[in-house]
Amino acid sequence: MKKTNTDDGQQPFESLNIPVGAQLTIETISPQRRLQAKLMGYVPGKSILISPPVKDNKEKLLELDEAVTVRLLIRKSICAFETRVIYRSLQPFNYYHLQYPAELMSHQVRVSERVDVHLDVLIGSEFDIGVGEWPKKAVITNLSKSGSALLCSDSLGEKGHEIIVNLDIEVSGLHRTLVINGIIRNKEAMEVGEDMFNYGIEFVDLSDADILSLTGFIYENT
Repeated sequence: MKKTNTDDGQQPFESLNIPVGAQLTIETISPQRRLQAKLMGYVPGKSILISPPVKDNKEKLLELDEAVTVRLLIRKSICAFETRVIYRSLQPFNYYHLQYPAELMSHQVRVSERVDVHLDVLIGSEFDIGVGEWPKKAVITNLSKSGSALLCSDSLGEKGHEIIVNLDIEVSGLHRTLVINGIIRNKEAMEVGEDMFNYGIEFVDLSDADILSLTGFIYENT
């Protein structure tokens, strides 16, 4: 993870006071997977205890000594460290011990952080608002973890209408597909003859995993 300002740095895991139950993203290398787990506890210098990783509500097996990258969003910081599986228990219930990291990278995230991009996306909706069939093709031209600017040749609705943004991004070499709920906050027609619309979209009901993915993508492309 690259360093871009004085808010970035290496620090001990225990210094973050991460609460039990915190959501973790577990990334494996071979095969490439992005799983979700929860922190169950830790002993400084010994190990980190996590719940069984899941994907689509199904438990996924981690092999003993498998290398993984752990990412989490804690307060206003995105944190990451590399580790490996040192113990797996199946009885009386499933849990894993990860090797305790000597240090981790932490980057403070500012709400205003955004990046200019050109991301092809599909826009859907659960409502019939009289603008034709869904989904519709659009392009994200500017992205933050709280919203985006969209360019589209079709009408997606008017201010206050709800849409669903489907986008593919790559973070730390892993492909991720996000399905994010959004609300149209503004709409502006392009110059006459171009038949294009600019939209300002606010993201709503983001999960911790969505925020972590967006934050990581913005950080890597800033």
